[in-house]
Amino acid sequence: MEITLCKNCNFNYSGNYCPECGQSVHEKRIDVHWLIHDIPHSVFHIDKGFFYTLKCLFTNPGKMVEGYLAGKRVKHFRPFAYVILIASICTFVVNKLQSLTQSIYQKRFPNQVLEVNESFFSHYFSLFIFIMIPFASLITWLFFIKRQYNYWEHFLVNTYLAAQLSLLLVLINLIKLFMTLFSEKTDVSEQGFFISFFMTGFLFLYGYTYGSLMSTKKTNLLKISLTITVTRPKKSLQFLLLILL
Repeated sequence: MEITLCKNCNFNYSGNYCPECGQSVHEKRIDVHWLIHDIPHSVFHIDKGFFYTLKCLFTNPGKMVEGYLAGKRVKHFRPFAYVILIASICTFVVNKLQSLTQSIYQKRFPNQVLEVNESFFSHYFSLFIFIMIPFASLITWLFFIKRQYNYWEHFLVNTYLAAQLSLLLVLINLIKLFMTLFSEKTDVSEQGFFISFFMTGFLFLYGYTYGSLMSTKKTNLLKISLTITVTRPKKSLQFLLLILL
């Protein structure tokens, strides 16, 4: 009988499932067929591993996605279930935080009018991040086209990272809420600060993850971009485009 080395725990066994960790022997490289099968499974089957995946993506996203692509998947929440759940929760929480911030502002500064962005883009930015996954995946795939990962593997990586960016939006809106509560300034928009904060988180998350996956000199550029984002927020977007293009 054929002996198989488990990709998740490195245990030698025979059969369809690893007796040590339970992972299937049929875990294959990620491609379009894997993704087509994973979407309905992710939507209709909520597996274990959500909080473990959440923790790994905060503490070491590069190592986590690298292991997932290599076949270590049994402990992790599937990517589409994860991003759909996170994006839905974050959209709800962000809208509530924005409403609460407006209410507190009106009570603290009754003679002031808080400028509110009522655009779809403002209220559903998590959805925009979700929609951008295929395009972000195309950019990262083309940028690292000589590396070992195919487009669909980049798609999976960007799916996980999109969920983390949605969580970053929650943190930004929490900061805005606390600024409204404790700051004496009547202008709490601080657009430069929030753009800089988001760009810093974005660049760090992508730089840390793809730096671990690719181990190229571009990693150093992404680390440098963090300094530019903090010290010169107006230049952060241009620098990001320079790196990607």
